[in-house]
Formats: sequence, structure tokens, C-alpha cells
Amino acid sequence: MPTAGFSAERSAGLLCLLLAGLIFWANPAAAGYYCANDPRIEAVDLSAPVDQGFLDTVRGIGIRTIIRYYDHQDETLPGKTLRRAERDLISANGFKTAVVFQHHNNQFASFTLLRGHQDAERSLALARENSQPRGSAIYFGVDGPWQSAPELTTIAAYFRELKTSLAGFGYRIGVYGSGMVCNMLVSAGLAELCWLGAPTSWPDYHAYYQTRKWGLAQLRTSQCGGRSVDFNLVNDRVADYGQFAR
Repeated sequence: MPTAGFSAERSAGLLCLLLAGLIFWANPAAAGYYCANDPRIEAVDLSAPVDQGFLDTVRGIGIRTIIRYYDHQDETLPGKTLRRAERDLISANGFKTAVVFQHHNNQFASFTLLRGHQDAERSLALARENSQPRGSAIYFGVDGPWQSAPELTTIAAYFRELKTSLAGFGYRIGVYGSGMVCNMLVSAGLAELCWLGAPTSWPDYHAYYQTRKWGLAQLRTSQCGGRSVDFNLVNDRVADYGQFAR
């Protein structure tokens, strides 16, 4: 078990890495191509299918988990949805997989009870296709800075419908979003896991980051291995953030 001093030192190191990354990516020229190589960065998310060349590249910089998307059939981006052949390629190369459902979740109008049910059903269909094991997580995106009481109530109702529709299937619910949304949903028992989104302007980003209650903390978008990617810090206190192997 780490000592208190070690934990504090590591927490400070993670914050320094995060701030350094934000400074780096604030430079448009630097943001053009950057394959992170740091032991605290273990996961990468992307909305395009991976191939062998990409996996070889990210293996070389210490990435252990590939995060891909679940989406409806009318994908918001071509190739966004993780399908079985890609899942098999990821597994065959020794990586773990994590998934997040996102379909216009950057639009507040998406957070309805109907969409909560539909998103849960679609996630279950894709989980079956990809042989996603029970006990792993499906994250759902809340891609915006919403913070008013009515907005938070609407988001909570959407997640309550997700929880009802996913009950009994054995999947943990995660949320990708702001510190405020993570705190609300985790505290209410509507989500078990928090993936802290990259925008530091979203409500309560810094305060929630300091709590270390998140499993993943996303860095800003860059280019690596021929793909647009987001690297992610992994919280050393949360070894299991819902990723899965074979």
C-alpha cells in the first residue's frame, strides 16, 4: 500500500502532467502530432477504427487500453462504432478495451427518457456483438458544460432511465463529463465510474480532479499513429475503470 507521502507526490505529479499537457496542446503547431510516452498515460480514445499499424504504434509508447465508441446505426461519424472484427484485433494484440456510448450527446436535446431507453438497448446489442463481459462498464457521454438545476435534473433522469434499462445485465454505468456532472451522478448512485472530460472550462473540473474520484482523466486531442486521438490519465487508485480483455 502506498504511503501518504507517495500518494500526495503521485497526485501532484499527475496534476503537473495534466497542466503540462494542456500547455503543450495549447500550441497549435505542437498539437499537430504528439504520441504521449508517459507511464501515467495508459489509455487512448478515438472515434475511428484502429488497424495493426496504429496498435503497433501505441503499444510502443505504453498504451494498455483502447477506448472506442458505441453509437446508433446512423453514426455521427463514419466508422465510429466498435464492431466485432475490430474488437478481435484489439484483443489479439493484447490490449484491453473500454467503451463509451455517444450519439449527439453534445446536444442537450439528446437527454430524454426515450433516448435513455434507446441508448441502453443499443449499448446492450453492441455489448453482445463484442462479447463484452459482465462486470465491465459502458460509459455514456455528457459532452457539455450544463450546470443549471433544470439541466442537471434532466441529465439525472436520463441516467435513471439508463440504469433501469440496463438493470440485470451486469454492466456498470460510467459517465464521461464535467466534474459537476460526475459528482452528481456518482453521488446519486446513477453512475459508478467517472471519466473526466478534457475541457477544463466545464463546471467543477479542477475541484473534482483534486478529489481523485475519477477513473480516467482525458487530455486534449492530438494526432498519433495516423489517427486523431485523446490520451487519458489513469487514476492509480482506480485500477478497474471498466476496461475488459477477452
